[in-house]
Amino acid sequence: MLKNSQIEVCNENCSFCFLNYGDVLIKNPLFRGLSHVEAGEIIRNIHHQIKALNKNEILAIEGDPLSQMIIILKGSVVGDMMDFEGNILRVEKIKAPDTIATAFIFGESAKLPVTITATENTHLLLIQKNDLLELFLKNKLILNNFLNIISERAQFLRKKIKLLGLNSIKGKIALYLLEMVKKTGATNLTLPHSQAELAEMFGVARPSIGRAFRELHNSNSINAKGKKVEIINKLKLSELLKSD
Repeated sequence: MLKNSQIEVCNENCSFCFLNYGDVLIKNPLFRGLSHVEAGEIIRNIHHQIKALNKNEILAIEGDPLSQMIIILKGSVVGDMMDFEGNILRVEKIKAPDTIATAFIFGESAKLPVTITATENTHLLLIQKNDLLELFLKNKLILNNFLNIISERAQFLRKKIKLLGLNSIKGKIALYLLEMVKKTGATNLTLPHSQAELAEMFGVARPSIGRAFRELHNSNSINAKGKKVEIINKLKLSELLKSD
């Protein structure tokens, strides 16, 4: 559980946070559209905390209460959840300057949906829920950015649910590739994930991912060379989604 005793509270020279992380903060979706000066004023005038995590250190466990906005200033974390059979499913990897579990801060059951673990030495900015509400009242742009973040997270979760609903590994890979084509508008892709990472995302064994890619390659659906993938036949990939 994320305890206050584990958190180093900023000293009175609170500008330290902004001076060290200003470039990251203005790239964070919550501060989108703000200048360096505007973001600096917000940080100086709102109560916040900085937390450092070592590599492989757990921030919080799935089901822990969530009462704060968590922004990654430096480093990255992964979100894992356990299914009913006890298998660990890698939901996603989140890196600076993104936020963690933003869609779950408010609501009657504000709890973390995943276990958060640092994948490298990581620094986090924490803003308590009450302070966040005060910030919304003072700054409509921040409120609008927050609502956009929630909307984007809802779309991500929809895609994740759709992915997990597919039974075959080739179907999961097909959806993953087609979503990338839709996002980038290109059929020549450089995958952002390794096969090992895809195995964690899909909740399957690493060799199964390699075998499925080879089968898609041999069927002339794709041309795969490591992380370089050319989409040859989108129709064949789409058919895998219908037959699953």
